[in-house]
Amino acid sequence: MNRPLSLQIKLILSWIIYAPIICTTYVAAWLDRALGLSVGFPRDVEMLIERQSWLLHMLSENGILPADAEIRSCEVTPLNQSIIFRSNAGIITITYFRKGEIMTLKCFAKFAPTMGSVWNRTIFNLQLNHIKEGWFNQYFVNQDKLPAPRVYLSRISEITGNLCLITEHMGDDIEYRECGYVSLPQEHLDLALDGLATLHARYWGDTSDRMKKVTHIDDMTVHLFDSIVSGSWSIPARKVLVRSWCLMNKPQTVLHGDSRIGNMMFPAAPDRGRFVLIDWQAVRNGTAAFDLAYFLILSLISTHREQVEQTSIDTYYRLLIAKGVTGYTREQLDEDYKHACLCTLVLLSLPLLSGEASVEGLGAQIFAYGMGVWRERLLIRFRDFDYAWMADRYSISEQESRAAVTEMLTVIEKRLSATIKASGTNETIPEILRRFNPDGEFGI
Repeated sequence: MNRPLSLQIKLILSWIIYAPIICTTYVAAWLDRALGLSVGFPRDVEMLIERQSWLLHMLSENGILPADAEIRSCEVTPLNQSIIFRSNAGIITITYFRKGEIMTLKCFAKFAPTMGSVWNRTIFNLQLNHIKEGWFNQYFVNQDKLPAPRVYLSRISEITGNLCLITEHMGDDIEYRECGYVSLPQEHLDLALDGLATLHARYWGDTSDRMKKVTHIDDMTVHLFDSIVSGSWSIPARKVLVRSWCLMNKPQTVLHGDSRIGNMMFPAAPDRGRFVLIDWQAVRNGTAAFDLAYFLILSLISTHREQVEQTSIDTYYRLLIAKGVTGYTREQLDEDYKHACLCTLVLLSLPLLSGEASVEGLGAQIFAYGMGVWRERLLIRFRDFDYAWMADRYSISEQESRAAVTEMLTVIEKRLSATIKASGTNETIPEILRRFNPDGEFGI
């Protein structure tokens, strides 16, 4: 794929600039791992247990604990971080006496991952994962009453990427395990669509100064990734990579960025809990349809998704308009949604972005299970994709369009097989799927 000379020059300059950043980030991650650099706040659950006086002081200073509370006990219970997609985290339970009553405050504490190699942590920090998450929780969630847990404390180190995030504990909510349900109840599907529409409508077209705290992915980033895969991906696949990425990162509104069902929590009953989005590590400015497609394709079992996809798009659009979005037509959403489907496939195909660099052992097997589920759902979604539309929009033939999609699905499968092998098992992807979910949706 020929690049204009001006783009070639920008690409070379970008690598010249980016190479020292990679090296510096690696050194910072290595020093932090080796020396445990001081960051001014607890860096993990173990340190939080040791610094309970700091915790109680901060919660009191931020108005979460009443000033006249008499603390009776403070317990921090670590969560099992060997499960993929979970950072170093724990549950805080504080019991205190106030105005003649014994009261309890429960919080959720999250920190940067302590598992994996220094290189894994470097990749994590290069993506600014916890910096983005910390900023968004600190400057947006409470102020704008977003569908997210209430934030009690958010601290980050921009040098080491360490995070200390303490939020409301969603004890009256439930979570869905990836692929662990037959179909999402309609009331929960509606809550998810409303939550995404609420987020997107709140920041639609917002160009205020504080939006600088929401990272925008520059188009040059995709050209860097294009240069990485230029020796292994076909030209049609690279065209899809570049165009879908650029279209989905136009600054239209704030995206959650990883809007799968595992990053959502739902009320346990009509009068218990509320819908929230969690894990804002991928938050960014971009095109709203990406969050919608990412959610529907990766979160819904395929037979269910086929039944509700179009009505869900209709519902989401009505909600957007009802929440104040103007100048955006249903036809534009349809167009953006198709590009978003392709961009979702691209993101799961690209090295370094899809997560396998961050896992090992059992965690790698669990990752392979989750990614295997998503690959199968993408495979089914693209069986009836509009390839004539794709050929027209991406300046390739219908045959090349189908081949590009197959190629990216194959890339995911090959990397999953390598991840499984590196985890210490000789199982195949179907065997992994059966082991973790014997009653799964694919019948394999």
